[in-house]
Amino acid sequence: MKKAKLKKFTTKELRWGFYPMFLKLKNKGFEIEALLLMLATWNFASFRYAVRGFNLDEFIKIIKKVRSILKLLQKEDFKNINFDKYSKEIKKSFKLLSGMKGIQKTGASKVLHILFPKIFVMWDGYIRSYYGFKKGDENDYLNFLKLMQQKFFYVKDLKERTTAKLIDEHNYKTITMLALKK
Repeated sequence: MKKAKLKKFTTKELRWGFYPMFLKLKNKGFEIEALLLMLATWNFASFRYAVRGFNLDEFIKIIKKVRSILKLLQKEDFKNINFDKYSKEIKKSFKLLSGMKGIQKTGASKVLHILFPKIFVMWDGYIRSYYGFKKGDENDYLNFLKLMQQKFFYVKDLKERTTAKLIDEHNYKTITMLALKK
């Protein structure tokens, strides 16, 4: 993707400015705060209904468990990872996250991305539907990742954006934003 296209995206999607905040908070040791801010801004459709009863202690336990399950992926990146090799770990992590009220299918992909921005591509209902993933479960998410890797093999990291984030921006701009205009 060209820098001009990326610049255009950031002016059209005003919530883009939150993304560097999420990563900065996470990198400064405020991972839970980064994830909560992300859920409140980028997953608000689900999170707003759950926030009053949101179990923070359970959330922290799930995040620790997901980190432990996926620790093998620390040195991997989107272009080279063999998703089949880690399918069990990815599906288990997605299922843990998506089962929590306020996170669900969309939020699970976003949490995974913030935890491992070099590997996980975010999705939403419009993107799932567009690519034919009707259930939105852990099997669909794994197959979505494999499809994105196959479809966007040519995309390379940019200084401030991983390949996974660039794919997300492309999908959001060409699928979600168009659907929202209708």
